[in-house]
Amino acid sequence: MSDRSVENIDRRRFLKLTGLSAGGLVLGATLPGWQPSWAAGLDKGGELNLFVSIDGDDTVSIVCHRSEMGQGIRTGLPQVVADELEADWQKVKVVQGLGDKRYGSQNTDGSRSVRRFYDTMRRMGASARTMLERAAAERWNVPAKECAARNHVIIHIPTDRRLGFGELAAAAAKQAVPDEKDLRLKDSAQFNYIGKPVDTVDTPDMVTGRANYGQDVHLDNMLIASIERAPVLGSGIAKLDDSAARKVRGLVAVERLDGGAEPPLFKPLSGVAVLAHNTWTALKARKLLNIEWTESPHEQHDSDDYLETLKDNVRQTGKTAVAEGDVDIALETASRQHSAIYTLPYLAHATMEPPSATAVVGEEGCEIWSCVQDPQSVQQHVGQALGLPPEKVKVNVTFLGGGFGRKSKPDFVVEAALLAKNAAAGQGGLEPRGRYSPRLLPRCQRRLLPGRTRRTRQGGRLAAAHRLPLHRRHLPARRRSPGQF
Repeated sequence: MSDRSVENIDRRRFLKLTGLSAGGLVLGATLPGWQPSWAAGLDKGGELNLFVSIDGDDTVSIVCHRSEMGQGIRTGLPQVVADELEADWQKVKVVQGLGDKRYGSQNTDGSRSVRRFYDTMRRMGASARTMLERAAAERWNVPAKECAARNHVIIHIPTDRRLGFGELAAAAAKQAVPDEKDLRLKDSAQFNYIGKPVDTVDTPDMVTGRANYGQDVHLDNMLIASIERAPVLGSGIAKLDDSAARKVRGLVAVERLDGGAEPPLFKPLSGVAVLAHNTWTALKARKLLNIEWTESPHEQHDSDDYLETLKDNVRQTGKTAVAEGDVDIALETASRQHSAIYTLPYLAHATMEPPSATAVVGEEGCEIWSCVQDPQSVQQHVGQALGLPPEKVKVNVTFLGGGFGRKSKPDFVVEAALLAKNAAAGQGGLEPRGRYSPRLLPRCQRRLLPGRTRRTRQGGRLAAAHRLPLHRRHLPARRRSPGQF
């Protein structure tokens, strides 16, 4: 296994990390009993905080708690930690965090990872560095202020004595967590990695096929599920004839998925799942299902009619979200105005890698492997579906072959978990289920003032009223043919 493969670590023993963040950052970690491919070879070392641990061989393991979908976040956030830690980047190993509320938000959506966690990652690196410096000071019986981290070693400045991070790891892990007021963050002029080019750690595995994505997960005796979907949201199963499908060699089971009350949110939709030992058998048997679907009130949904409804709604007075100045007066006194309605159609969140999940359900809880953007949401909704507390749902995050927000919605993982519970085996879910972003119609009015150009970026004078419809409802559109995504 490459050092840059996705690795997952579990956090069970913990002490509260005080003075650093209200987001639930904690001390302590233990590794899981087993993890297929991701955590193999990750040895327990000096655990300095929730994000940093150091092995005796000098390897620094830095946790990335956000999902990697090609944007490079498994490089960006550890890069910040490593800089404040004064670690040698060539000795850094990136490990993928499990779903855990103690990390704070893990919803990797909206381009917020660095913006939200930049300061936190700096503090994690500085905290670990401080603990290493204090451990070295105790070893040498000198004041801690005489010790400084430099490129993976701690130096006693007056005598130039040196100790490597690995030599100090165990002693540093026993140090008290430093208070935030005692942390010394670097000046920007001292940065080694922040704001500087660093090779993306996962690129070699991604371009050589070694990276593990959602459908790369394979467990012993697992089953593959392929789901025939209702053609329209709200349809149910009126009649099912699966006799032909059951004649396919290798078929294990046929399971109904009954859609819940609307709105569906992240609940399973109506469908029939075919379970088999391999993908080919599951797809072949699914095509032989003979299903009659109930009628749905959404059969008559018409996108053009809905567009006209939205246009009528957007012309009505909406709620004020942000008020700066008096837009109404500015518009009333304008000699010239421009008004326009802009429309966006339904957009399918169609990722190159279809949503996929593997689930194992047992007496102790549920374990998930999936290409998800928000593992804590998976814990919550899978737990609700199975009647388990969220902490009993263990979520291993694989690489994502694109996300676009679609994989922050855990409905496909809930379906895999329910099928696993019914079949008492692991289910690899092949999900021909798409989601659409809602139609959006902002109406904009602008007051045009003479002597200024609308294209200027500085000093331009524009009075604008942005009115969004009160109900940006995602009314159901007709779904694609089953199997398309």
